Amino acid sequence: MAGKKGKKSLSAILVIAAVTLVAGIIVLAWLAGRPAEEKTREVKVFFSDEDGLYLKPEARLIEKDGLAKEARAAVEALVSGPESAKLARTLPKGTKLISVNIEGTTAVVDLSPEVIRNHEGGSSGELQTIYSIVNTLSLNFPEIKGVQILVGGKKEETIAGHIDITQPLGPDTKIIKD
Repeated sequence: MAGKKGKKSLSAILVIAAVTLVAGIIVLAWLAGRPAEEKTREVKVFFSDEDGLYLKPEARLIEKDGLAKEARAAVEALVSGPESAKLARTLPKGTKLISVNIEGTTAVVDLSPEVIRNHEGGSSGELQTIYSIVNTLSLNFPEIKGVQILVGGKKEETIAGHIDITQPLGPDTKIIKD
């Protein structure tokens, strides 16, 4: 009797193992046919055009990693400058990104004092500096409605004497030329 029970148990185990193996192969085949989840996303980073009058977008790939980290990566791309020779920096050389924090629907961007100290001035240059940051964040991330710019951890009145940055600013698409 014990021999027949042992053979039936072994047969049952083999059937279960075979069914499990077939199911595993089916699942693996299904997963292999699905597109892999993208680990990067494209953002438009705004730089000055060749005439210094408008902002033009330049596509960059950033890692998908949650809103705060993606927003930081987008601003880091802006700080690093354009890849295209037809575009120009909007942030003065030496400017460093200290932090990007999300507070509700506002991105708080803290830049090093070089953004003021090394700025060449002029209302157009200041406008492009500010809106390259604001547009890069608010037009790529719908959750961000406004951008507060800090310098060295503090609110400043302006960067170059023309545009009030004491309050969060929303996007300005009139300054963009595609």
